[in-house]
Amino acid sequence: MPEEGNGQAATASTGLVGHDCIGTDPDRCPAPKWRGPSVGTIVDPFRGCVHHYESETERAFLTLLISLPGVLRILEQRSVRYDLAGSSHLHTLDVIVDWVGGVREAFAVKHSSEALSRGRTPTATVLAALSVQHGARIAHDFRAVTNDTLDPVAVLNARLVVRCGRDHDHVGMEMARKALAGLGPTTTLRDVAIATGLGMRGFRAAVALIQSGVLANPGGERLDLDVSLENRAAGNNAWKQ
Repeated sequence: MPEEGNGQAATASTGLVGHDCIGTDPDRCPAPKWRGPSVGTIVDPFRGCVHHYESETERAFLTLLISLPGVLRILEQRSVRYDLAGSSHLHTLDVIVDWVGGVREAFAVKHSSEALSRGRTPTATVLAALSVQHGARIAHDFRAVTNDTLDPVAVLNARLVVRCGRDHDHVGMEMARKALAGLGPTTTLRDVAIATGLGMRGFRAAVALIQSGVLANPGGERLDLDVSLENRAAGNNAWKQ
């Protein structure tokens, strides 16, 4: 995935939207079952979309993407045809991501590395065929994601960011932005909560702001009150108004 940069973060975020969200019109919307893989939907409170997932791995990956400031749009369950060994086949791409800067990536999401090799045709073979036959018309890059390639700490942090985003606390987030302008280039969620005077509400508003790129958490560390965060709003006088 493309690296998040300061300039990208500023343009990627759409901020919180209202409570009404729309679907992304996937080609496949599997119904939940009593047994088998986890199936359901997840709401993106920042872009106003509802996404369908077919496994816990897809749910975790979608949650991570929703929390990232460099993601412009997420599509899921998109079907496309390809030719292999003289026959036409239909493959459903699990996730397609439009990144800031114009890069589009398509992902096959599987539970494990072993699952990538199961079935009549290995996932790598399918993705290679799609890349050769369709190329940038669908995506600039085709990749596979498994539980092994997902950072569990990043997923846990993403879940917190998305939960706080669902508060839709526009006022609290605006107060947190103004508070950040008066804090140093490195700060903590506790500092923001104190500076806003909102307590836990200020903490949750600051966590939601991570999706905008205004605050950046270091990789590999769980979000908590005292973890050091990069404050990209420090010294921004326009936000103090």
